[in-house]
Amino acid sequence: MNKSIALISCLLATVFCACQPKTYILEPCITYIPTEKVLCSMPEAFPPLTCDELQTEWGKEMRIGQAFAMELDLYRAITCYKRAMLFCPPKARRLQIQYCMLLCYYLGGKYQDAADVFWGSKLDAVPEDFPGFRTLIIVLYDCYKRLGDNVKACKLLMLLEQYDPEAAHDLMLSAAFLGADFEAILIASEGDPREADLTEWINCFLSQTKSVKKAQYLNAILPGAGYAYLGQTRTAATAFIINALFIAAAYEFFHHHDYAAGIITTSLELGWYVGGINGAGLAAKSYNEGLYNTQAKEVMMRNRLFPVLMFQRAF
Repeated sequence: MNKSIALISCLLATVFCACQPKTYILEPCITYIPTEKVLCSMPEAFPPLTCDELQTEWGKEMRIGQAFAMELDLYRAITCYKRAMLFCPPKARRLQIQYCMLLCYYLGGKYQDAADVFWGSKLDAVPEDFPGFRTLIIVLYDCYKRLGDNVKACKLLMLLEQYDPEAAHDLMLSAAFLGADFEAILIASEGDPREADLTEWINCFLSQTKSVKKAQYLNAILPGAGYAYLGQTRTAATAFIINALFIAAAYEFFHHHDYAAGIITTSLELGWYVGGINGAGLAAKSYNEGLYNTQAKEVMMRNRLFPVLMFQRAF
């Protein structure tokens, strides 16, 4: 009796573990790092170092850091900027060095570090005529958006809207793309010259996506069919063979009155079966995300919707 209860408990645990709810909402991950050519095409934010400045220790380190930064050798650039800060006197280019350091962290995807540099310096008190003021707002907005701090991001967006409404609009559109929020994309693009292009792309993308429910239903009807629908033929064949073997084994055990082994094998088969249904849904989600990441990145580059492409000045 105890053995039967244990076997039934094992069966139920396997089924319920395999049936844990999954999320199939698109969670895209779109990244863009500008090329050296793109950075070089942007005008410098600050006047070049003077001959006297180049003779100082901090000036030498800063010049080397600038060269590394323009080559996107960001780790070495940050190291040079930190060394420059150690030698730089208070009335020299400390704000410029901190600004360049923040920009390097941002381009390297170190969003929290970029925010820490901002709040750990005097950049938070720079006036609107500061050479990199507009770029600072764009960088910080994107950092906080990616870090999930929507309150600070919203405040920065409101500030930018007063300073540059067009850039603020593009940032809203960019955030909608990065979050795969199609409704927000359509709303933000209303009246925009790019509206027709963006609407056409959304319709085209949606026509190419795979249905999560269809993948699950197919896999429920015939194990492996959901994966075949997604073009994953090897996974489909593997799923079909494994399920067939478990079913055959369970049948043999029950046929020979080995009920304990039959129950265990059936529980394993149910786990594979239900897990396969969930797996097909997740595979469909992964397919759609991959498709979205590729296509959305192309659209954002074409329409200059990545924040870094909105910079008027770089280093």
